Amino acid sequence: KQYLAAQHLNGLKVYFVVYDLLPIALPWAFPDGTDEVHGKWVREISKYDGIFCISKAVANTYVEWAKENIPNLPKDFLVSWFHLGADIANSAPSKGLPENATQTLEHLSNKTSFVLIGTIEPRKGYAQTLDAFDALWSQGVDVNLVLIGKQGWLVEELIQKIQKHPELNQRLFWLESISDEYLEKLYHASSCVVAASFGEGFGLPLIEAASKGIPIFARDIPVFREVAGEHAYYFTADNANEYAESVKAWLALYKNHAHPTSSGMKHLTWKESTDSLVNNLLSSVNAQ
Repeated sequence: KQYLAAQHLNGLKVYFVVYDLLPIALPWAFPDGTDEVHGKWVREISKYDGIFCISKAVANTYVEWAKENIPNLPKDFLVSWFHLGADIANSAPSKGLPENATQTLEHLSNKTSFVLIGTIEPRKGYAQTLDAFDALWSQGVDVNLVLIGKQGWLVEELIQKIQKHPELNQRLFWLESISDEYLEKLYHASSCVVAASFGEGFGLPLIEAASKGIPIFARDIPVFREVAGEHAYYFTADNANEYAESVKAWLALYKNHAHPTSSGMKHLTWKESTDSLVNNLLSSVNAQ
């Protein structure tokens, strides 16, 4: 803080990249006090020249938050945005497959399989998703649910439920830490990528799904609309039953090949993402 303040006084332009304001927007989804610490950080970076958010949705969230919380924000403070990239093949992907990989992949390929990817934490919607699929299984809907991600915070009860679940390794799979090579194979063995988050900064799994032409089933939040446009099926659900009904509606479309497809969805490589940020930064500096 002191170093940046001194450099700024000497004429250095200072900008920050902002991935999200989720601890502020969804304080219930983070450990106590996270929203306060995050708010202090956002206020501090707002003393400089500008921010680059990883989506227009995050930029909009910042602008609305700043109206209430930083009323004296300078008018020339830059609020801009760019999109992340998805280019696993050109980013030194990790290798390695577990011993049961072939069996698991065959199991997923032989049945309609829904996959969620990301750290298991409250805002990702894992708990509601599992409850919804419990409802589906009880109704005789024979599908797989695959959870890919390590355990995060405030999910101890959910983890215990997963570990003791009667469908574990039958129709419910939890893969905690896997290589990029295995992830690639799992994508291709799956029928649909689920994005159930209550809030996101961007939503990289949507981009990765689109790059492989895999259908997307996404919660109807602004950033997912921004990233996927018409190339995803959107759902709203306040409870597991509403969620389950949305899955059944998607399955009916999928059966008739009438579901939204991710093919043709625009996405960037990491080089294109970087170029976008650099060009945006340089043009902004020159304008100021």
